[in-house]
Amino acid sequence: MLAEKYFPKGSSRYQSLGKLFKKLDGFGALKPGRWFSIWTMVLAGANVTAHIDDRWFYWQWSSFSYLLIVIMIFALWWDRFMIRFPVFPQSVTNVKTGIFTLIVGFILFTLGTIPGGFDYLVFVYGLPYLIYFLVGHMTWSIPINKENKSVPSKGEMAPMLGSIIGLTLLASVAGFLHDDPMIATIAAVYSPFPIVALTFPAAIRHIQRARMHVIFIPAMFMAVRFPWFLFMIVPLFWLLRHYHYFVHGEVKPCFKVDLPHEAKD
Repeated sequence: MLAEKYFPKGSSRYQSLGKLFKKLDGFGALKPGRWFSIWTMVLAGANVTAHIDDRWFYWQWSSFSYLLIVIMIFALWWDRFMIRFPVFPQSVTNVKTGIFTLIVGFILFTLGTIPGGFDYLVFVYGLPYLIYFLVGHMTWSIPINKENKSVPSKGEMAPMLGSIIGLTLLASVAGFLHDDPMIATIAAVYSPFPIVALTFPAAIRHIQRARMHVIFIPAMFMAVRFPWFLFMIVPLFWLLRHYHYFVHGEVKPCFKVDLPHEAKD
């Protein structure tokens, strides 16, 4: 990030901008990092309704809808409201929490289908998207120790990673059978990340990559059909990186990983 080069931590320039970005603490309290996955899942519903109507629907600026924007904003409020209730866990640790995660994904997905109207095929075609949503939560459920920058042992992670791999491949195959190139390709492109994490020695960088790309890949693919989505996620990405850097001294969200000589694996 250029800010690290031109505004190094500890410099007067860094401190000055830090005071400016500190005013965004109220914004940071809204947990805007969650917005990427929420918006992507809502847009997945709109994507499926568009796919059923036109298989060759790509890069359509006409897909912009004020109603869809309102729904995406409502989804943020709904998520903010629901995370206060422990019945909706933020991580997947067992079958029960997995079911609740699927319910959350189903609601977000259904919200995205509203502008396109109801069609029972939406839920059939939407199943692999729900599976992938579960995969995302399972991936983020693998803990990373921030203090010593380590992850659980291979034996501890193996059951979760094995389940993630199986569900990812299932989502890809289901998308292929539905002739849906979006979810079929999203899941296929993501699959190497958990496979590497499972087959290679346990390392924080493998889990970091899996976490980053389980969100980044579907967001970018959604933008292929809804190009205006880039005007929502790119500014948010840029703002969050600079907010975390100037306020907390961290660069996130970020694609940088901890290398072996920088962290304890």
